[in-house]
Amino acid sequence: KAVQVSVGAGHSLVLMESGDVFSFGDGEFGRLGHGDGEHQYLPKLVEALKGKKVVQVSAGRYHSLVLTESGDVFSFGAGGCGQHGHGNLEEQPLPKLVEELRGKKLVQVSVGMSHSLVLTESGDVFSFGCAYCGGRGHGDQQDQSLPRLVEALRGKKVVQVSAGGFHSLVLTESGDVYSFGWGYRGNLGHGDDAEQHLPKLVE
Repeated sequence: KAVQVSVGAGHSLVLMESGDVFSFGDGEFGRLGHGDGEHQYLPKLVEALKGKKVVQVSAGRYHSLVLTESGDVFSFGAGGCGQHGHGNLEEQPLPKLVEELRGKKLVQVSVGMSHSLVLTESGDVFSFGCAYCGGRGHGDQQDQSLPRLVEALRGKKVVQVSAGGFHSLVLTESGDVYSFGWGYRGNLGHGDDAEQHLPKLVE
């Protein structure tokens, strides 16, 4: 029985009630998690995640993140901007624990075009990957290959994160929404097209 699905640019992830993950589609960059770049025309069990009891999956353009019941995050796929969070830019064809996040008790993951957001139980947000247009919320234009706390959101008790192509939104416990990243055609909600490199309240 399937309980969650997530679709990337050319691949799909399906989470089963048992905690197993199946993937299919374009296998380039190892984004399917099977240890190779082969395309999969039928759903195939991600063997490397068996027994890890996954509770959430998120597929991006060329990489994927999964969250386990214990609050750990595993990532696989492209690493050209550091978007898999392992401190390097190499492809990761098999799911690998994001060591930098170990022990932080994560409750949600969201993958964008080439950046990743993770949310902790305490309401902190960590981001990593491509710095294009500021979608990571650190106020700079440096790619980040290791998870980094979004300092501007500290103390705001975030309860949900969502990563888009090159922008991100977060929802706080008080019901406020903050956005950051690419402002093209108003997708940040601030009434203009400007990039926003730090989280800004959507007034």
